[in-house]
Amino acid sequence: MARPGRAALKEQRYDRQLRFVQLRSIESWAPQYWRGSYGGHREDLGSGAFLVRRDRELDLNRAQSAMELLQELNSDVSGNFIEESPEKLLDNDPSFFNRFNLVVATQLPESTLLRLAEVLWNSNIPLLVCRTYGLVGYMRVVIKEHTVVESHPDNMLEDLRLDKPFPELTEHVQDYDLEHMDKKDHSHTPWIVIVAKYLIKWFNEKSEQLPKSYKEKEAFKELIRQGILKNENGTPEDEENFEEAIKNVNTALNHTEVPRGIEELFNDDCCLKLMEQSSSFWILVRALKEFVANEGQGSLPVRGTIPDMMADSSKFIKLQNVYREKAKKDIAAVGNHAAKLLQSLGKTPEFISERELKLFCEYAWILFWVYANDQIIKTF
Repeated sequence: MARPGRAALKEQRYDRQLRFVQLRSIESWAPQYWRGSYGGHREDLGSGAFLVRRDRELDLNRAQSAMELLQELNSDVSGNFIEESPEKLLDNDPSFFNRFNLVVATQLPESTLLRLAEVLWNSNIPLLVCRTYGLVGYMRVVIKEHTVVESHPDNMLEDLRLDKPFPELTEHVQDYDLEHMDKKDHSHTPWIVIVAKYLIKWFNEKSEQLPKSYKEKEAFKELIRQGILKNENGTPEDEENFEEAIKNVNTALNHTEVPRGIEELFNDDCCLKLMEQSSSFWILVRALKEFVANEGQGSLPVRGTIPDMMADSSKFIKLQNVYREKAKKDIAAVGNHAAKLLQSLGKTPEFISERELKLFCEYAWILFWVYANDQIIKTF
C-alpha cells in the first residue's frame, strides 16, 4: 500500500484545524489557540490538560509551559512566548500587536479590551474576545471588515451553463450524433452532452423555456429516457450514462445568473469608489463587475470544473478541457480588467497574484463579506 506523501499528510493535518497566532492564556482551554503566548504566572499551572506536575515543580510560567508542550504535538510549527502583560505592551509599544494576523484575548478586563480593540481596529486586525464563567463562556469577534472567497456553502451546484452555453460548448455538443452512434460510443457519451442535446430537442419541440415545474422536468426526463438504445426485442439497453442524465436533470438545469449577494457587492461603495487603500478583494470585485458587463454578457466567469461521470476517458477529457479552457479565458479577461484598475490606482501588477486571481474567479459565485461599525469596539 502506497504511503501518502508529506504534502498530503500536511493537508490532512490542517484540513479542519483552527490555527491562531496570538494568545493571552489564562483559562484551561485557551492554550488550544496559539502560536505565541503572552503572560501567565506560575500559579496558573494548576489547570489545563497540557500542564503537568513536572511543569509545576519547575520555575516555569504558564505561557512557557503551554508553548513547550504544544510544540511537541506538531514538529512543523514553532512558537515563542513573552512574559509581559497586555497592559504594559499597550503602554510601551502598542504597535507590537500589529505584527499579527489575529489576536485572541481571554479573560481580559474591559479597560484593557477597549484599548486593545482600538489599536487592532485601526490596523484592520481581527480580535477574538473569549471569556468563561465556569462551564459557560462566549466568543466575540471584533473586526472592521472580513472578506471570504471560499465560503464553502452547504449546497453548491455545478456551473455547467446548459441554459446559456458558450460557443465552445455548443460546438462540442454539436460534434455528437447520438442517433447514428454505435452502442459503445452511445453508452459512453457524457451525461452533460446528453442533457444538452435533449435540451435542444426540448426547445425545438416543447418549449423555448427551461423545464421548470415538476411536470415539465418529468416530461424532459421521459424525453431523455426515450433516447436509450433498445435491443432486438425492443427492451431498453442498460445505459448508465443516460440514467445519470435523468438523475441530474433537477440540478443541471439551473439558471445562470449573478447571485443577489454578488450584485450587492457590485453596488457597494467599496467597489464603485476604489481608492489607493482598497484591498485586492475589492479591486477584484470591481474587475469582476466589469467582466460581467462586457465579456461575460451578464454572467460570471465559468468555474471550469465538471463532476465525475460515466464516460470513456477520451470523451470526458475533451469535455473537461472545453470547460477548463473557457475558465482560463474568463480568468484572463478578469485579470485584464484588474490590471487596468491597479494601474489607475498606482499599484504594481504584483499586488494581485495569479493564484489569488484564479481562486477569486473560481469561487466568484460564493463571495462573502461581513463588516461592522466602530460601535463594536466601544463596549465589552
